[in-house]
Amino acid sequence: MWAKIRVTNTVVAMLGALACVPTVSLAQTEPDPGTAQAAQQQSPRIQVLGAEGALAENIRVHVGTPDISCEASQRRLDRLLPGIRREVLRAAQALGYYQSQRQISFTPASETESGCWQLVVNITAGAPVRLAEIDVQITDPQYRDLFSPILQSLPLRSGDVLNHSAYERLKAMLSGYAVERGFFQARFDTAELQVDVTQNQAFVDIDFNPGARYRFGEIVLNTPDALSQRFVERFLIFEPNSEYSSEVLIQQRQNFNDSQYFSRVSVTPELDNAQNNAVPVSVDLAMRPRKAWSAGAGVNTDTGPRMRFSYEDRYFNRQGHRLTGDLTVSTARQEPSLTYVIPLQDPVNDSLRLSGGFQREETDSYITNTYRAGASYQTLVGSWVQSIFTNYEQERSQLTNVMDRSEFNEQTNSLISGVSWSRTRSNDPIYPSRGWRLFGQVRGAHEDLISDITFVQLTSSAKFIREIGPGRVLLRAEAATTVADELLELPISVRFFTGGDTSVRGYQFGELGATNDDGEVVGGKHMLVGSIEYDIPVMGNWYAAAFFDTGNSFSDFDDMQLKESAGLGIRWLSPIGPIRVDVAKGLDSGGGYRLHITMGPDL
Repeated sequence: MWAKIRVTNTVVAMLGALACVPTVSLAQTEPDPGTAQAAQQQSPRIQVLGAEGALAENIRVHVGTPDISCEASQRRLDRLLPGIRREVLRAAQALGYYQSQRQISFTPASETESGCWQLVVNITAGAPVRLAEIDVQITDPQYRDLFSPILQSLPLRSGDVLNHSAYERLKAMLSGYAVERGFFQARFDTAELQVDVTQNQAFVDIDFNPGARYRFGEIVLNTPDALSQRFVERFLIFEPNSEYSSEVLIQQRQNFNDSQYFSRVSVTPELDNAQNNAVPVSVDLAMRPRKAWSAGAGVNTDTGPRMRFSYEDRYFNRQGHRLTGDLTVSTARQEPSLTYVIPLQDPVNDSLRLSGGFQREETDSYITNTYRAGASYQTLVGSWVQSIFTNYEQERSQLTNVMDRSEFNEQTNSLISGVSWSRTRSNDPIYPSRGWRLFGQVRGAHEDLISDITFVQLTSSAKFIREIGPGRVLLRAEAATTVADELLELPISVRFFTGGDTSVRGYQFGELGATNDDGEVVGGKHMLVGSIEYDIPVMGNWYAAAFFDTGNSFSDFDDMQLKESAGLGIRWLSPIGPIRVDVAKGLDSGGGYRLHITMGPDL
């Protein structure tokens, strides 16, 4: 009666499976549509008394619904009781209830209101068996640290109620983790679950032997003719004789996909051809079309309707160089540009970019025409995208909202150099419920280096999204400062103007900024902008939002005067991305209502 039960590997595997899978194959005849109500009244019922939650559900899953007619005799029903008792016992033991008491009976159809038999399972679960000691060992000491992520997150803890499926899950975690890291001969030297029913205690004893770790063997790289073998080899992130890892193979596939050169990528470990614990890897690649044209359209209230046309030569030569041309046209901005990209040692993350172009921008505050040619080196530093750049710019500009316009017609030549960093994290690229974006930049010019001006400028921005309650909170902040002798010596393109769709809503694009003695906006050396927004789902892909914005640009911190606005908006999660429509009102004495329309991802 009081005995120590040793549950071996085989038995535990059976019990673990029984915890989730019914052992009685059960079916129920589909009712005729014309007699649906009658069929529902005559359906058999299984009633579980004395148990709730997981235990009751596990009993129902194991027992199922016997496939016998509602008019079956009591004798035929009773013949099923031994099998049902076994299933109820297994269902209870699988969840740690080894001392349960069970009363199981059938009520014939003649004694029920439904006109069909009923099965009543009355169970007294009793005290559950709890885990006392859990001893999991990696037999080869050189690999203990490698398996520490599993050992530190065991699905079993001392004091927990015994659950056989959790024990099986632990074994599966060890085996799966081993296979992913190349331990293809891993085995359990010991795997025992001992149950002491007299003390209601269970003991786990596992000795896991990972065996020899396999390594990568020969890498067979099938390179398309469009790219050189030497160039494609630079995408490889592992070498022959390095330790095998499934994660490395997944990352290798991702690297090829991220490169945008290939339409199909196959990275296959040839496990059947492994020799001397070395696994050959075959890489097969198919190229995307070399040339591509594209066109797109959009709208926002800052620049109005806009069209974009792009041309791309994805592999200009066998070294993977790229050539791209873009033309963006809107009522407020026209910008043709040409970029030549040279991949470097890490072709996914490192590149040298040579670019040239022209930009014309017109607002109610200013007009600028800028010719630009430059180079940038882009790389990945940790998790940050870093860009080191230098641009030669010739800018012709004028302020349009001042009385004496002739005083503010300028032509400036400058060599502007700097470095920027950016990083983005989110749980969804289109409509994240959790994520953030950070950006920082330092740039400047000096009169002794092919420039008409000297300045240093620091710019930073941040955006944060978090799900709170039924909706999301979106926080946005921008800050910038410029070190220069005189504000009016700076080209308009490096001065700060605020207001608009992505700045302080309720004001026109570029409407806010530092003013001269006549109160006319001339742009600022410094800038501060902040925003808080909350949006909630309304129905389907429609959301409602409320927001508050504040900010301005100014020539000196002593003259800082922040403008404020508030408003309401709607968002539609369209097939091409979020579209936002906002109505905002400036909160100063002369502020009015203004419509803002934007589209694109939140981060």
